[in-house]
Amino acid sequence: MKHSVVYFSPAGSTRLVADAIHSRLTEHGQEVVLVDLRTSRRAATEQSAFLRHPCCLWIGSPVYCDHAVPLVADFIEGLPPALPRSYAVPFVTWGGVTSGVSLAETAEQLRKKNFMPLAAAKVLAVHSSMWRASQPLAAGHPDQEDLAQIALMVDNVIGNLQRAEIAPLDIKVLDYLSPALRADAANKSLAAAKAAMPPLTVDEQRCLQCGDCAERCPVAAISLAPFPTIADDCVLCLQCVRACPQEAFIFDNDAVAARIAAMAGRSDENKATQIFL
Repeated sequence: MKHSVVYFSPAGSTRLVADAIHSRLTEHGQEVVLVDLRTSRRAATEQSAFLRHPCCLWIGSPVYCDHAVPLVADFIEGLPPALPRSYAVPFVTWGGVTSGVSLAETAEQLRKKNFMPLAAAKVLAVHSSMWRASQPLAAGHPDQEDLAQIALMVDNVIGNLQRAEIAPLDIKVLDYLSPALRADAANKSLAAAKAAMPPLTVDEQRCLQCGDCAERCPVAAISLAPFPTIADDCVLCLQCVRACPQEAFIFDNDAVAARIAAMAGRSDENKATQIFL
C-alpha cells in the first residue's frame, strides 16, 4: 500500500503532525510521499496522478472558524474518484477553542471521493493567533504525548490494512460536538469571518516595504504596491502580522487574545488530543 501525506500548515503545527505521520509510516517500511500545499502547488497537481493508484491518503488541516481550511477542501474536491481499496485518514490541529465540524466534514468529503476513512485525529495545538499572549491557549502543544497518540493511530491503520477484511471508521463517531457547538459551527465560515472583520492594513510610516509579509504568506495573497495589499485569497492565518519586523500591520493583539479566550470559555469541548479508530 502506498501512502500520501498532504497538509496545509501556515503556523507549523499541522506540519509537525504530518512529519510525525510520515516518520512513523517510514518506520513501518511503507512507501510514502509528503506534500505541503503551502509550498508545493505543482506537487499537489502531481499528487492527483499519484492518487490514481489505490493508496491511503492522510490529509491534514488547521481548524479555522470550525472548519478545515478551504484550500484543503478544494484539494480533495479536485481529486479524481479514488480506485477501489483506497483509504483515507483526516487529521486536524486546533487551538483549544473547538475543533468544530472539521473532521466530520472532511471524512464525508473523502468518502464521496471513494476513499474509505480508516481513522481520524484532532490534535491540540497552541493557538496560532495568540503568539504575543502571556498565556496562549494550548501552549506547548502538540507535545510528545500528542505525537505518541499519532504514532498509535498510524500503528493501528497499518495493522488494519494488513487484515483480510479491513475495518472502516464509523464516521458517526466524528459527530462529537454538543448541540450548542454544532449549531454554532453551522453559522461559521472563513468567508463570513473575513466579511465581518475590517481588512488588514499597514501603518505606512512603519512599513519598510521589505516584503517579509509577502514571503511568509502561505497562499501568496500579498503583493507590494508599494505597500502590502492583501487579496481575497487570504485565509486569515495572520502570518503576515506575525512576520512583520516593524509591527506595521494595524492589529490589536490584546483584543484578539481576549476574544479567543472568551470563546474557549464558552466551549464545552474537551481540550485534548483525540484519535478515532
